[in-house]
Amino acid sequence: MVLFNDEIVQILWDTWNIRGLIILSLVLQCFLILVATFRKQMGGNSVFKSSLWVAYLLADWAATVTIGLIFDDRSYDITVLWAPFLLLHLGGPDTITSFSLEDNEFWIRHLLGLMVQICSTVFVILQPIRDNKLLLPTLLVFIVGLIKYAERNSAFYHASFDHYGDKIPNVSFLEKTAATESETESHYPGIMLRRELGPYGTIKNLLVGPLLSPHRRNLSRRAFLKRQSADQSRKVLNIMEIELSLLYETLYTKLPVVHCKIGYVLRIISLVCSFGALMSFMSITKYYKLRKFDVWLTYSLLISAIALEFISIGLLFSSDFNLLDHYYWQGNREIKFLYWKVEFDHMSTGFKNRCRWSKKICQNNLIANHFSDCPRWLVKLANFLSIRISNLKDRTLEDQEWDFIFDELTRKAQTAETVEEGKRLCLQRGDGILDDDGMRHLIWSIKELDYTESLLTWHIATEICFQVDQNTASGNTKYKAISKLLSDYMFYLLAWQPAMMATVSIDRKEVCKLAYHDLNDFFTERSDLDLQSLAKRVFSNEAPRNYVLKVTGYERTSVIRGARMLAHQLRDENSGFPWELMSKVWVELMCYAAINCGSHVHAQQTSKGGQLLTFVWLLMNHLGLGTQFSTEQHSQARGTELGQDQP
Repeated sequence: MVLFNDEIVQILWDTWNIRGLIILSLVLQCFLILVATFRKQMGGNSVFKSSLWVAYLLADWAATVTIGLIFDDRSYDITVLWAPFLLLHLGGPDTITSFSLEDNEFWIRHLLGLMVQICSTVFVILQPIRDNKLLLPTLLVFIVGLIKYAERNSAFYHASFDHYGDKIPNVSFLEKTAATESETESHYPGIMLRRELGPYGTIKNLLVGPLLSPHRRNLSRRAFLKRQSADQSRKVLNIMEIELSLLYETLYTKLPVVHCKIGYVLRIISLVCSFGALMSFMSITKYYKLRKFDVWLTYSLLISAIALEFISIGLLFSSDFNLLDHYYWQGNREIKFLYWKVEFDHMSTGFKNRCRWSKKICQNNLIANHFSDCPRWLVKLANFLSIRISNLKDRTLEDQEWDFIFDELTRKAQTAETVEEGKRLCLQRGDGILDDDGMRHLIWSIKELDYTESLLTWHIATEICFQVDQNTASGNTKYKAISKLLSDYMFYLLAWQPAMMATVSIDRKEVCKLAYHDLNDFFTERSDLDLQSLAKRVFSNEAPRNYVLKVTGYERTSVIRGARMLAHQLRDENSGFPWELMSKVWVELMCYAAINCGSHVHAQQTSKGGQLLTFVWLLMNHLGLGTQFSTEQHSQARGTELGQDQP
């Protein structure tokens, strides 16, 4: 007995294809608007990122395909009503417009898609217009869909780098409010936020704006150098979290488009039209018989549209963009409000306790990669197929670790009185610390090696020292932990985030592969070694006189050989390993990578859970250690060219 034949399958498809895709589209919209709000702090989670990416792609696909199906089947008034709902869904939720920065650059393609979809929807509505009993709710929903889709395309346009800096003022927000410092500042940290976090402040200039003036640099530098206690360093971290949150909201959401006078008017029109469509549909269905399932599906679409609208409005008013932009226009009258808002975000719990960054620091280690938790047969298979298996782990950034990084950067910034001096300090990648501490004999590990080789040499040497010193009681536990954290973090960036390592000028894969191959020479039987035993075996061998190997007639740098030599030079028989010095070198190595990483790459990280390197980059620029500041001569020349005075 045949349960299904071609005729039954065709009937089922004709009945449920449009309805099934509309349900899918509705579910995806609800998923996106609720889940995308956690993107800033969970974007680095691979499961979360993958599910959000799939939902983002499926949402556009489902809406587009369904409009095409309705275009072919306009025999029912109810299906004509569903067409503008798909236009509304193509507008997407306010919490996510683009998945990546590249989406914003294709705003012309999205504009063309808007025109095509609008024409298709208008054609669907106009065909049965004379006999359509649901024409009024259809037209009302069409207005809402048109507004939503236009908002999304406007968000793409304004977030593209060609137009992102259009609204940057010539006179910075910092300079306008520099005179507002008073005794009130000690009671209301909102003034500090207002002075340093204008809606088009420093971070926007760092992305696409002109070079920052020396006057603006000095204002920012003085403001941040005042806050050198442990408690103040965490407040500075919170300020930068808000700044990066603003950056995320302007690049990946509709908030800049919605948060304006026109946006508010359009939002009111959307709500009125949505309620009008619901009321008119309720009255029409009393006299016009429809399939019960279709009626309930339409009610679900209408009610969900209204509910998601209210959710979007709530998210808009609770956003950092709205908070600081509102304060920007209201001025000092809003000091108490801003103070209460910022404190409330930190002191309350639950939904109001806002998390803007995951504070997760990914860790990876070249030596530890030899000891994967995967079964041995899987490791052998991966090696045979030339597939790398590594142990990626997460660490939460502790307060004392951030305090140490902040103290090191402020110490460095205190000597950077001029723009030229700040730029010079940015070129240091460990040699500055070694010079200051009288460790000139270690300069070879910085100056004579490429940045990749230097980083790997210090990474392996740090791991060797850490394992050898594992069971040794010392007072350097804090610095040992910081050195280990930054060493594994920088190797993770080198191996897994090469876009953030713009300083790499040679084949990083080849260098890592050679180092991994050299490490294999210390294995006899894999089963008789663990991580600590391997590190001690590498360290216990006699230190080489140099780090150059002759292999089949040519010379190449051996990272393992250099790391062994560095570890022996770091070891002091009386005092052990200089962990404080090593941790400072790692901070300088990280600063060098941060300041040489492209600003657009840092902007991408705001949607992926954030990176410590991005916070270091932003802090360096606030302290006047960036490379995007103009000199006095450049500022005067630019002022003459523009015909106006420059600070």
